[in-house]
Amino acid sequence: MMTPAAPGVTPTLLIVLVLAGAIIALGFVVVVSRHRNLVIRHEALTQDVGTLKATMSTISARLTDISKDGKYNTELLYTIIRGTFESANGKQS
Repeated sequence: MMTPAAPGVTPTLLIVLVLAGAIIALGFVVVVSRHRNLVIRHEALTQDVGTLKATMSTISARLTDISKDGKYNTELLYTIIRGTFESANGKQS
């Protein structure tokens, strides 16, 4: 004859406890795996942000150069227009 392991513990309760433990262990494995994937993704996004910051500074520098060139081109255009009007006025006089 078998004697129970502890009073009030039935085989059904033991099975439920073992299944609950297995579910908790499986959940822990899934959480740890997901965490590792999130860490890898976070590192990739951090690198992307660094690349974007470097790109933004390059774009900003290029826009500044373009703005300076645009001012120079505007001054050059005004000089050409003034010269053309002065030349046209000089020919008509």
